[in-house]
Amino acid sequence: MAEASAPDFNNIQGDIWPGLPKKYQTFWFFQITDATKFKPSLGKLMDDKIITSSADALKHKEKIHEVKNSQPGTLHELALVNISFSFKGMQKLDESKSRFRDDPFRKGMEADMVAEGRDRINEWMDEFKAANDGVDGVLLICGTESSVKQTADNLAKKYFSSTHGITHVLTLNGKERPGKDKGHEHFGFLDAISQPRLTGFDKKCQKGDGNYQYMCRPGRIIIGHDGEMNNEPKSKHEPWAKDGSYLVVRKLKQYVPEFNKYLKDNAPKLNFTEDQLGARLVGRWKSGAPVEKHPFTDEPKDARLNEFNYNVNDHTKCPFSSHIRKTKPRSIVSDRDMNDIMRRGIPYGPEVDPKETESNETQNDRGLMFLCYQSSIGNGFQFLKRSWVNLNTFPADKTEYTGGHNPGQDAIIGQLVSKPQKPSQKILTTALVDGEGKHTTTSFLPFIQSNGGDYFFSPSLKLLKELGGK
Repeated sequence: MAEASAPDFNNIQGDIWPGLPKKYQTFWFFQITDATKFKPSLGKLMDDKIITSSADALKHKEKIHEVKNSQPGTLHELALVNISFSFKGMQKLDESKSRFRDDPFRKGMEADMVAEGRDRINEWMDEFKAANDGVDGVLLICGTESSVKQTADNLAKKYFSSTHGITHVLTLNGKERPGKDKGHEHFGFLDAISQPRLTGFDKKCQKGDGNYQYMCRPGRIIIGHDGEMNNEPKSKHEPWAKDGSYLVVRKLKQYVPEFNKYLKDNAPKLNFTEDQLGARLVGRWKSGAPVEKHPFTDEPKDARLNEFNYNVNDHTKCPFSSHIRKTKPRSIVSDRDMNDIMRRGIPYGPEVDPKETESNETQNDRGLMFLCYQSSIGNGFQFLKRSWVNLNTFPADKTEYTGGHNPGQDAIIGQLVSKPQKPSQKILTTALVDGEGKHTTTSFLPFIQSNGGDYFFSPSLKLLKELGGK
């Protein structure tokens, strides 16, 4: 095992850990047209201390907490900045610093999720397509809306203009949902509950407090720490990559009226209420309370409960293919932190309007800007998508416990094969136990659509300075 050392919070970008405050977030995608011009600009960006480190993020969280306690209702204005580069972008900046071991990162999301996955290129935004040269990097600007917008404009003029060797490709924005829906994604469910807790970074929870969960070795998320590639020397990254992490950015459109109509039409057939059926597909109630602990009635007091497990051969309460069980199956896997990812997503788009509710059809673009960090996309995001989410036979060997049915695809983010040949490939199916205790299945078209994105590397602050010639 690698010798554990105290993390350098001044060297890690803050969105990786502990995460940046996100009432509003701008994603500013760019191409590097002239690296010789951009590198000095990147150096100046670092000299001016624009990039938010983990240490900075912790201080801002403390300040926000102080303001909330001392001045309730007062908005703490801020805009915090991180930056990441695609493989192509890293190659442009420094060929010697682009020898990455992660194969999905080197290929890029289009080759991985379209050519070899289930995304459909015609549903991707043109700006992300390789045919249009894609993107070389992304600025993440997080905080309050007015400050984020002003900071984005200032950064574009001062560090990321054409005179700095940069072409702006695309801006996307995410925003926290209002009022009682704060913290909930557009389907209505509380999000980002079961995040990995990193040994040496996060305080370890005690059993019995409801928040207890298996601790994740920090090297599963951040390169150069214990647990990276199981501490196998030949598989680990070179020293210059230490304190960096791979970032997945993915625009996921959500079909909310269609999801709600499916629940309304199918809940009675399955002897459930709409809320009960929705909770089974997700694995948690809208409040966040886990179905495994509360199968028929929501318990908001347990909204963030993590101290529970699944009976590996039973899905009478929480279906094997529910979203949270597919993406975090807990004790069914022997290596508990191997496939952990740190999710940092944010909703985008307007609330569902009355016309959409009446027609049961999505007319406005809304969804989730999905983000996650990991030290290996191959072990993290890619593995979850290919081996768990979209595989209808995961978990394996469960048909004797499901009435003879395969567990099915992830009921929330599952995707059809890109070129379906059989009738069974033209619809998603999930197995569950209905409200009367009978084994059955339910089928539906996907409730999400991938509009593209890419894989990025979030360098340490030290490496950013080196890339900028400092």
